Amino acid sequence: MAPYLDNPSNSLTNSHEAYLKAPDFQAFAHPPRILIIGAGSRGTAYAEAALQGTNAIIAAVCEPLRSKREAFGKKFIWTGKLPAQRGQQFVNWREWVAYEEERREREASGVSIEAGIDAVFVCVLDELHEEVVCGIAHLGVHVCCEKPMSTRLESCVRMYKALEDAKKGLGARKEPVFGICHVLRYSPHNMLLRHLVREKNVIGDVLSIEHCEPVGFWHFSHSYVRYKPSFISTQTYPLN
Repeated sequence: MAPYLDNPSNSLTNSHEAYLKAPDFQAFAHPPRILIIGAGSRGTAYAEAALQGTNAIIAAVCEPLRSKREAFGKKFIWTGKLPAQRGQQFVNWREWVAYEEERREREASGVSIEAGIDAVFVCVLDELHEEVVCGIAHLGVHVCCEKPMSTRLESCVRMYKALEDAKKGLGARKEPVFGICHVLRYSPHNMLLRHLVREKNVIGDVLSIEHCEPVGFWHFSHSYVRYKPSFISTQTYPLN
């Protein structure tokens, strides 16, 4: 977990040590129940981070590959409680949406039901982000979407509109948070660099920036082959 400063004005900030300090464990009064859509490397990484840094509950997973779905579930969800219970695993996000809509109908009718989902991590391929986010927006859950938000501007606009339209039906419920997983924004070196340049003004006024992305062989094989290629996928970090 990267360091996060709740109060940038504290005394540690001036010594730069605050940017190297690990965050305190965050214990919620009502631990959020999390759904991971996509049980690959990103989904696994966010599940591990959530459990290491908070008392959140990884409650369910959506993953089409049975082996990956079951391995993820055994590690994070139904550990020592085999087999999986109803509402803990789904083949895809559509299956979860159907289940959640039916669960809410039973809740509205006064039937005793299992707890629902509070937040969702969208960790599928870039080209699938739009259909997932737009498909779950009406449920009013918090969403953290893996970067990039999408691969086309018009796709991002449709996602934004779907999220905005969903707010109209919330009523008295708290507005959900939508975020993009730009995790390097909170990495120690980037936070310290921003602090020195923007807040401490150690080099004076910045007139221009030249950023060189150090792309290694493993980055090429992952980003340029898997994403067919997509410069948006590979450049979201430096652009952010």
